[in-house]
Amino acid sequence: MKHIFFLTLSVLAFSLCQTAPATKKRSLSCYVRYLEPENQLRAEATMREGDAELQPTQLADGLLYQGKEMDLMTTQGIIYRWEGPSKFPAKHVFAWKDDKGQPQQFEMSFSPILQFGFDSTTLSRKQPAKLRWEGTPLEKGESMVLLWENSTLNKTVPMEVINLSSEAAIEFPSVKIAELEPGTWTYYLVRKKLVKANVNGVAASGIIEHYTKNDTIQVK
Repeated sequence: MKHIFFLTLSVLAFSLCQTAPATKKRSLSCYVRYLEPENQLRAEATMREGDAELQPTQLADGLLYQGKEMDLMTTQGIIYRWEGPSKFPAKHVFAWKDDKGQPQQFEMSFSPILQFGFDSTTLSRKQPAKLRWEGTPLEKGESMVLLWENSTLNKTVPMEVINLSSEAAIEFPSVKIAELEPGTWTYYLVRKKLVKANVNGVAASGIIEHYTKNDTIQVK
């Protein structure tokens, strides 16, 4: 009898394992871009779901950004988007409801660059230069890109910097300044941040980019 009893339990357990629905995995990818010259903010998000390979999925109750309903775009996958004129917020919140109807949210904080500039109005290709800005120093997961443009030479020179320090500044060695030919250059900054979190089983990640206004400087 004991044999039959244990065999029956084994069959029952196997049957339950076979019929129990597999928990689907979910991931959320977010992107925020702010163009300061135009005061234009764009936010995008894609929720993916699946067992092995995650595919874009539509949410029954939609997706919110800063409490505002995002538009559903289906031309390239399933993407939720919101864009419009706005000041740059310190916090960016994406919210949705899970399968049980419970509200969930993914929050990203970000410090924009207010004022910025080099210590001198003229840069020498033979000397280092320091760029300073008002705001917080670069944090873990952040980087800065300087985009230099010279309309006379028809040239664009990008410089990407990852600088973890307690100072809201970046020092460029002379070898980097030497990449710029003599002349008048216009430049602007792009501060980027990558944020990751687990929101009740949803692997959420987001990228924020802040594009500053232009500034002009002489290089000799």
